Amino acid sequence: MALAPIRGAPPGAPNPDFPTEKPTLKPAQPIAAPPSVDQPATPPARLKFTPIEIGGGGVTFTFRIIPEQPAIARASMTVHIVDVGSSSRELGFVRMSASNARKFLADLRNDRSPCVARGDEDGDVQIDYESTAAGPVLTVRKPGERNAVHRCIIDREPDLTTIAAELLADLGA
Repeated sequence: MALAPIRGAPPGAPNPDFPTEKPTLKPAQPIAAPPSVDQPATPPARLKFTPIEIGGGGVTFTFRIIPEQPAIARASMTVHIVDVGSSSRELGFVRMSASNARKFLADLRNDRSPCVARGDEDGDVQIDYESTAAGPVLTVRKPGERNAVHRCIIDREPDLTTIAAELLADLGA
């Protein structure tokens, strides 16, 4: 039985022979070489709008950027402060408009000391930042009060300037 010519082939072109042997499976070849044991693992890239936690002195600060939803809500930043001791109690929170958050984060990124984060949209505390010889210090206090609810030296890793730059990028600054 003769095969029909291939559609679109030039006139008189030969028909290809079909393979008569059974196909064989080839083992999959690795695309990339496995990572070297000597190289340190790189941390995964942070996804935009993922909360960032920093801590020190038994307290965790969680920074979260809330993106703008046109015709529904403007962009903002919240900071939740939690005492991670035996009781894990919340010390307070701050919710800032995007413009105030940009100013505070720019001050952190540029190591302008002192600076204050106040909740112009909501919140029950304020956060004071101060650069000291011992390291960056965040003080949590009730608005208008002089006594601190909590004062802690922030761990040097991760770097506050890097964190502030990432949060500013989330805000579109």
